[in-house]
Amino acid sequence: MTTIKQFLCSAAVAGLVAGTSTVAGAHVGMSKVTTDWMLAAEHVLLIGLDGVNLSKVLEYAYGDDSGFKTAMDQGVTGTATVINHTTLSGPSWSTILTGVWDDKHGVFNNLFRPEVYSQWPSVFNLIEYHKPEIETTIISNWEYLNQLADAGNYPVDNNIFVSAGDSPADSDGQVTALTIAQILGTADNPDDISSFLFSYQSQADHAGHEFAGGSEEYMQAIINLGTNLQQILAAIAQVQAITGDDWSILITTDHGHQQTVTLPGLSIGHGFQSPNETSSFVIFDQAGKDATDGTQNLNFSIADMTPTILSLLGVPLRSDFDGVSLTDDPTVLNSHVTPVNLEQALLSALAMYGYPNMGNEIELGFRTVVGSIPYFLDKFVTQIDQFLQGIADQDIFLISGLAECAQVINGFFGGLTVDVTNTLAHGVAYLLGSGVIAPTDAPLPLPPGSAEFTPSVDALLDSGDLFDATALVG
Repeated sequence: MTTIKQFLCSAAVAGLVAGTSTVAGAHVGMSKVTTDWMLAAEHVLLIGLDGVNLSKVLEYAYGDDSGFKTAMDQGVTGTATVINHTTLSGPSWSTILTGVWDDKHGVFNNLFRPEVYSQWPSVFNLIEYHKPEIETTIISNWEYLNQLADAGNYPVDNNIFVSAGDSPADSDGQVTALTIAQILGTADNPDDISSFLFSYQSQADHAGHEFAGGSEEYMQAIINLGTNLQQILAAIAQVQAITGDDWSILITTDHGHQQTVTLPGLSIGHGFQSPNETSSFVIFDQAGKDATDGTQNLNFSIADMTPTILSLLGVPLRSDFDGVSLTDDPTVLNSHVTPVNLEQALLSALAMYGYPNMGNEIELGFRTVVGSIPYFLDKFVTQIDQFLQGIADQDIFLISGLAECAQVINGFFGGLTVDVTNTLAHGVAYLLGSGVIAPTDAPLPLPPGSAEFTPSVDALLDSGDLFDATALVG
């Protein structure tokens, strides 16, 4: 079973989680570690920022006090595009965390389907299978990603879900504090444990949906994320100075956002193929590669995240990845450019992105509409259930009992409606190119001890169980 752990080093780190302290310059009571395990552990941090337009980052959060600029100055920034890919979160984060596009993994909306990640294993599955000694963690305030990290036969070690709280900004603040606590926890690492941490924040996406990508609310969300990033990067610098361990950092987004509201009080946000929706970005700071700091690369892709993470941790890559490792792919390595002005160079690169051909745009738009129907039905059913639960909790004579009965009816018929609609939408999405390419690599073997695990003859011979069984028959 997946465990939930938090590596809190001291009372000061506990204060971080409670939101009562800051990182930069904070004294956390850590002693110098002994040299026998310094430089021993490799740490990889993937920071996921949902629904962030890079153009707005450059407009609102490209200052010395923002973590966006700090990260760009310390690494390589690549404008990227998800054109000809569904600009919804489920499909895009699945691409980020599996290394393949939606024509392979087949995710077409935001309703979670666990079977996908048995066929196309996630980065967590691949690390846990090949190198179970590596500590893997997810800290997320979108439950879909926590479910993804727990799917497959080799789930994440530490699955930490952060509730919505009073606001998306508050929830992201809690994610930031927990992320910092995990980072600082590596300062007390006598067993030389390498780690992979995925930290996800969502306030920009919420602001984009409610107010659109051109709103003041979206601007404030981008500024907030820059502050959160700065705190996380400060924590890494602090613990790296103590331990000497290597840290590689990747920062990316799943899609952008439309800039204006569609109707009064309504912003579709994303899901279609406008450049504001399909533009994405990757910032990559590889440990020990200072020569490329502050450079630009036009060959980055969100599909490169999983292959890169695996390469950094010494895990073998699948042959059917769409992405490549940013650490050693020749096309990527030969594409680093040092611009005179990085901000202007990135804006110029973003301006190159356009629309797909008309046929693809219509096809993907229809797929988005069809896939969104069961998703919104599911949200409607959930809202009805929450309303009825509120009545049931009041313990009103007869009324609360009726509300509980209505919950059962809503759960059965509402859930059935969602399931049937999602199955139909899945079929339509498949006809429109989602999930049509099968894996060429074999699935990961089932773990020993699982109900369906069957040991090989060689394994039985090695263990002596096969000999004992035949002896009993005789």
